[in-house]
Amino acid sequence: MTSLFYAGILGLMFVVLSINIVVSRRKLKIALGDDDLIIKRKIRAQGNFAEYTPFFLILLYMIEKNGTSFLTINILGVLFVIARIFHAYSLLKAEKYVDGKITANPIWRVLGMVTTFGCIISVSMIAIFTSFSQN
Repeated sequence: MTSLFYAGILGLMFVVLSINIVVSRRKLKIALGDDDLIIKRKIRAQGNFAEYTPFFLILLYMIEKNGTSFLTINILGVLFVIARIFHAYSLLKAEKYVDGKITANPIWRVLGMVTTFGCIISVSMIAIFTSFSQN
């Protein structure tokens, strides 16, 4: 089952993003809250991942179980993983801020979100069309 592989990869990515927050909280001695910009960015990288990934994985699994090709599942899985890497990289490393405002073009975040939306739209449309073709 191919979607299971992507669920595993994305699960590990979620743990890495979560540990990143814990390490920063300990280093900065911030147990609760997000008064630090670095902590806020890490929380949003993890939170955004947690908001979009479950929908994608559920739909990927469902279209796989309903006969979508191995190639299609892998293309969508790889693209989604890359999209989430781009987005996290943007928030954690690439973007520069002054007084909480971004000072450079957030190209990696834009690429990450556009690709994320494209993948979720794709699995959603495949699910809809598959449901009609089976009735």
